[in-house]
Amino acid sequence: MAEPEGVSSVAPRELTLRMEDMSNPRFTPRELRLIKQATGRAWSQIMADETDDEKFPVLAWLKLRRDGYELELGELDDVLISLEVSPPDPTNGQPPTISLPSADIGG
Repeated sequence: MAEPEGVSSVAPRELTLRMEDMSNPRFTPRELRLIKQATGRAWSQIMADETDDEKFPVLAWLKLRRDGYELELGELDDVLISLEVSPPDPTNGQPPTISLPSADIGG
């Protein structure tokens, strides 16, 4: 049976997670259940655990789903995941976030 157009069930060899993929993940309730079923832990537990790197395959799996891949989480075991962490783009038109020291306004 042919796959629907735009859907792939073959994992790519390599995937780059960009800052926006990691800082603003998107998921459905179904995907949250699938993550818990595959890992035995809830999404919030995985993301909060600073000592476990399981968050990276989960984030990669979510990105691939957004990109049209229909894969099980375990099918990413041999996918090379790279992280692209870059500084904010100064040309995006948004003002920089600057933390100013407190000023003594007393008189």
